[in-house]
Amino acid sequence: MEWRTRWHITIRWDRADNSPTGVTVVERVVDSPGQLRRLLAWARADPHVVAFPYRQARELVGDEPQLCRAGHRYAGGSATRPVRDWWPCSCGGHLVLRCRRCPDVLADPPVGGDCDTKGRARSP
Repeated sequence: MEWRTRWHITIRWDRADNSPTGVTVVERVVDSPGQLRRLLAWARADPHVVAFPYRQARELVGDEPQLCRAGHRYAGGSATRPVRDWWPCSCGGHLVLRCRRCPDVLADPPVGGDCDTKGRARSP
């Protein structure tokens, strides 16, 4: 997994009849500054759009690890499912998986040199 920046935009029309979707409010999410610029330019050009506030958000994307670093699978019943934890951090945070079959502790995304895991160990 990794942290990615995304933008959430709420587009509001004066009337549902003037909206291409037939509703007055539409939520959109874009993944790049270029996509954000194009969507904002489109909203500004529509005389029936009355508002288009947006906010930037960092989100974890990608698949969770399926194996601990010793090769034990994280799938299955309670005996193999990892203990899940969350380490707050200035980077956004880390999902922490503790293997039930060995002492492995895996932080995802990996804890980097610029991370501040709020007093936790810097490398799991």
